[in-house]
Amino acid sequence: MAPTHASLFDPLSAAGIGGDGGFQVDVEALKEAFPGEWKPVEEFFGEGGRLNVTERLAYLFRILDRAPIDGGLSYRELEMWNVRQAFDRLIHRTEARMMAHDADGDGAVTLREFLSNLSDQELESNNTAHGKPGWWREQFVNVDADGNGSLNHAEFSDFLHPEDSTNAKVQLWLQKEKIKEMDEDRDGKLSFNEFKNRVYDIYKNYAEFESAEEDESQHKLNAEQKFEELDVDKDRFLTAEELKPIIHNLHPGEISYAKYYTKYLMHEADENKDGKLTLLEMLEHQYAFYSAVVEDSNSDDNDDDDYWHDELR
Repeated sequence: MAPTHASLFDPLSAAGIGGDGGFQVDVEALKEAFPGEWKPVEEFFGEGGRLNVTERLAYLFRILDRAPIDGGLSYRELEMWNVRQAFDRLIHRTEARMMAHDADGDGAVTLREFLSNLSDQELESNNTAHGKPGWWREQFVNVDADGNGSLNHAEFSDFLHPEDSTNAKVQLWLQKEKIKEMDEDRDGKLSFNEFKNRVYDIYKNYAEFESAEEDESQHKLNAEQKFEELDVDKDRFLTAEELKPIIHNLHPGEISYAKYYTKYLMHEADENKDGKLTLLEMLEHQYAFYSAVVEDSNSDDNDDDDYWHDELR
């Protein structure tokens, strides 16, 4: 099972397009956009901007094989790399959105700036349905840690990417949103049947991609066993607070996807199942390291176009 979210193993992939079974970029556009950063990576591109995947993977292998340098990439080495790429993508996307919404250029975004397309009357609406002004306002208040009515970069990142936030208020809000989504009888909590029919399969599908070093037995619990484990107060219902241990499975963020993607790559490329990837194994399974980008090259995450050069910082 491949991860359903497009994860990027190689930062250069963010500027690429798929074609004829290969991987290409607009070389001239990149040279013009990043003249000072083009020289270190131009050696990886051939005629027509086609990426030399063999040379590129060999280069990245040397970067990743660090702890220790032993000719093989461990799960932890690969995960650390993928998680770093995920963090960098979040930073770049937040910066791009902040530039788009920070109308007065003060380095912060107000709710009025974010919802600039709405009239004052619409902005004051108390409608808390998903995507409505009241819904955005509630989340804005959750992330506005200092309560000054505007969001700095870190707060705005939590606002845009709540699934990757460590803010307790944001996490609880996300858990409540998931309850609303799955709560068929609208009583504000999940019964066992609601959990089994609406939640368990989602949890199970993502749980199997958890870190290879975690207790796999936890992912083999059936629906009733998992429900009982989560039901801390044993009232046969799950509250938003009780969903906390599995919210990253129900609503994965960029960091969770990076971890799932790591396990997927290890599963696909580790031919001898020794828990490490050799360069030869990576080269023999190079499609796994680049296909997610090619398949999702037309996604809405166009901010990644500005991300490819991050490794050069």
